[in-house]
Amino acid sequence: MPQHNPHPVPDDPGVFVPTQVQGWQDGYDAGISSPPNVPVTPLVRDPDYADAWTEGATSGNADGRTEGWRWAYFDGAAQPDPQGVGRPYEPRDSGEYGQEHGSAFTQSWACVGELPLVVILAPFAPGERGGEGLTGRQLARACADKGVSRLYLPVSLFSSGAAQEGTGDPLTDAGYWHGTVHESLDEAAPEAIDYVTVRQVRFAALLRYAPAAEHDFFDLLPVNELLPPIRLG
Repeated sequence: MPQHNPHPVPDDPGVFVPTQVQGWQDGYDAGISSPPNVPVTPLVRDPDYADAWTEGATSGNADGRTEGWRWAYFDGAAQPDPQGVGRPYEPRDSGEYGQEHGSAFTQSWACVGELPLVVILAPFAPGERGGEGLTGRQLARACADKGVSRLYLPVSLFSSGAAQEGTGDPLTDAGYWHGTVHESLDEAAPEAIDYVTVRQVRFAALLRYAPAAEHDFFDLLPVNELLPPIRLG
């Protein structure tokens, strides 16, 4: 089982969230996505954040070795290269059988990152803004409240470049197209398939989210198993 953020989050809304919460979560995401060694702690002014980041990175690295590494895809990171430490990083069977469009989404890549979860959170749980290391926690809670086990977001897999002016949408600002959040693969699939059915070469996937406590975990299911060659190791 993945390790969990040991830093408590205040129950009352509006109460200051300790910087250690985000520090640990940011470090964990870095640790589980950058094998084989624990990544170096970034230089920051807040020593509490830095200490928590180091703790999280150590936990993430340990989980990567035992639970499996994850790709920080939308952070622009390279595909994880375990170099013999832990299990190899490779696609898995998506398990999406019995769906009308399941045959187009047979592979899944284990990924991590807060950015796309912020995009999912906004329409699915209006009023929740994410950030401060709370996005995964808030999204998981919203899913539990609504009895939803999975969410799907059609996304492009190649960035057209950062937006010159911010839109407030983290994926759009990073140059990635995305569609609408859906609760089933068959509802979301047509948007992703239509995106690649054009004359120019395009790559798209369904981002599949399943609640994982406070973690920023998700899977990428590429249309017809195709990823941009430039992103493959």
